Amino acid sequence: MTLVRTTRLAGVIELAGRGPVLIEPDGTRWRLAGEVKADDVVGKAVTIEGSVTGAVIDVYYLAPRTGPSTC
Repeated sequence: MTLVRTTRLAGVIELAGRGPVLIEPDGTRWRLAGEVKADDVVGKAVTIEGSVTGAVIDVYYLAPRTGPSTC
């Protein structure tokens, strides 16, 4: 049985060979899946929400961070 949970994370979006990746301030990397339109936010601080399965987040919300960045 695969554990799926919902989460909200902040970090910086980078592009990798398999698509967009969220890098958290502590260095944790999450591969992003779903309808991610990350082209406009590559290299910028964002907040995402999505369903986590393993090291992949199926993103349903992605927005630039408006407050001070911790990334």
